[in-house]
Amino acid sequence: MDNENKDPQHTEDNFDWETFFNPDDKQEWEIEKLQKKKRKKFMVKIVSSLLVLALLISGLEVWINIFNLPAINFVKVSNQLSKQPDVKEYKKSVVTIEWNGVKGTGFTVTPTGLIVTNEHVVERTNRVNVHFKSGRSYAGKVIAKHPEIDVAIIEIYAENLPFLHLATDKDWESWVGKEIIFIGNPLAFTQIANKGTLVGKVQLTDWQVPVMMIEAPIYQGNSGSPVLNENGEVIGIIFATLQDPEIETKEIVGVAIPSYYIREIINKNINSDF
Repeated sequence: MDNENKDPQHTEDNFDWETFFNPDDKQEWEIEKLQKKKRKKFMVKIVSSLLVLALLISGLEVWINIFNLPAINFVKVSNQLSKQPDVKEYKKSVVTIEWNGVKGTGFTVTPTGLIVTNEHVVERTNRVNVHFKSGRSYAGKVIAKHPEIDVAIIEIYAENLPFLHLATDKDWESWVGKEIIFIGNPLAFTQIANKGTLVGKVQLTDWQVPVMMIEAPIYQGNSGSPVLNENGEVIGIIFATLQDPEIETKEIVGVAIPSYYIREIINKNINSDF
């Protein structure tokens, strides 16, 4: 009976929502809806801006570490040295050793693909990628590791490669006080040439041989860098930095393994006079 008395004009399906609001109510409802949209967009912009800012700060920290003042200075020195014809030639033999995100330096010592680097650069692998300045890349096999003096030998299959000569003089202390050049891949850079001075020797704990101390700007990634004398001979290979025990201010110096011992290792591993 009640259902028969319902006005069809007032059922839910037939209700006229346009007339439910008066014009003022409808305008307020539209304004509120627009304001909600604006607030939502504003919050999205705030969150996006905060995310961008966080990324910028994170990236800035990385670049501050890379492009600090000393780093900018060594790039400038490298640009100057790299204009010299002999340094251009040396660079052809200096390679980037890379595997699984690890990066270090090495250099060829034969035209058929023997490469010297540090043992700590390849201590957890026997396979590496070797990249030359020319753009050529090779798969390399680690054929010898000598952690007692932090030297490793890598072999690639190639011919007619540029290479550096190892000095034969065991009495390397005669070079103390003289300027040296070294080439490597420090920080995020590659093929950086720099110079320093051979300042003396130091006997490290548990080492059988004394190592060179070099006053020079040496950074992470310089491990495996060849140290060259004025004749272009490799007199050592950089493997670390330490505080100079003979200087009260404890200045940081680079340390390098004399090439005489590197030559002995190569002779032992290829069974011939190198």
